[in-house]
Amino acid sequence: MMMKWKIPPPNVRAQNEARTLMTAGHKTFFLIEGRPGEAREEAMNGLQVVRGVRMGRLREILHRYTFNFTYRDPLWAKAIDRFVREHSIDVLHVNDLPLVREAVLAGKRLGLPVVADLHENYPAGLQVWYTNRLKKATIYEHGRWARYEREALRDVDAIVVVIEEARDRLVGIGIRAEKISVVPNTVPAQSGDVPVDPGIVGRYRDRFVVSYIGGFAPHRGLDTVIRALPLAREQVPNLKLVLVGGGNEGYRRRLEALARELRCDDLVEWTGWKPQEAIWSYIEASAVCLVPHARNPHTDTTIPNKIFQYMMRGKPVIVSDCPPLARIARDTGGGLVFRWDDPAGLAGGIVELYKNDGLRREMAETGRASVLDRYTWEKTSGPLVELYRRLATMRKA
Repeated sequence: MMMKWKIPPPNVRAQNEARTLMTAGHKTFFLIEGRPGEAREEAMNGLQVVRGVRMGRLREILHRYTFNFTYRDPLWAKAIDRFVREHSIDVLHVNDLPLVREAVLAGKRLGLPVVADLHENYPAGLQVWYTNRLKKATIYEHGRWARYEREALRDVDAIVVVIEEARDRLVGIGIRAEKISVVPNTVPAQSGDVPVDPGIVGRYRDRFVVSYIGGFAPHRGLDTVIRALPLAREQVPNLKLVLVGGGNEGYRRRLEALARELRCDDLVEWTGWKPQEAIWSYIEASAVCLVPHARNPHTDTTIPNKIFQYMMRGKPVIVSDCPPLARIARDTGGGLVFRWDDPAGLAGGIVELYKNDGLRREMAETGRASVLDRYTWEKTSGPLVELYRRLATMRKA
């Protein structure tokens, strides 16, 4: 599994995939970037990590510009060759779009199949992750990245996506449906049983907590949440918005300024990033959990695992009308849907769930039961196992 990241350990989805494949009898390695002083190879949480690429600060800056125009990286090319040779690799599984071309070229050199694991609509994501207009018009220009995506994906042997809407988008740009496997961004069933911190839960015992957990960025829709607070506070006197996460400090400062301007900053708590094991305590402390994503071509074709985490813990959700979010909330009966740019609609949903305790309990119970029945990692990872069964059969043949 190739990942253009330095994060140890690899992200939760990648860990779930690796453990599932290992349970199915495959030996799995992670090839990632490394920082100075880190071991080249080590076992982390039962996963074998190889830090095959290292760059100094100046090299990273140069790389950022050259790579975004050429989609090539000589350091990664050498690292892949060494990785394959040292560990007798049979399949290259590349996470996210950027390294797909390098993986395809390596696959052709080494006679290996390549799997592209697309966590999101990357060309569209570049248009919402960054606000610098010059960068979006040059190194992150959508048309170039969209062409690269079409060309690179036609050359891979298989594609994994996180939701049906993502599969449909790729079919719409000319990718053959039969080589696309949908492996939703769900969470393992035991996640709902993680012990919680009574100190965190007790801190909010007298508040009606509405929470959001994840990254801060304009496409996350948190400005709509802030705008909804003054509309809800009169009818929800003990309202508290708890934002667990961070990133994009400029956007966070704008959110803080917006809350002060609307005189609702007293209702907002900013916890910053918390360890993965702590998020379950914040979910447990919540009455309602949010996925308020702004609608755009990126959010319309991806799904965050937080919606499954919320419902797994037995919490009703309020989600925006991004098609995957709305479909799952309605399909499971686990929550309400509001139009993504409508603060009044979101406020109305918060008030409705505050006033109707029976509805809140019903959605919590129905959502949890539906997720456990259909949307756990154990239930949805079958296509990944089947894909690798086919690849193993092809290699033996």
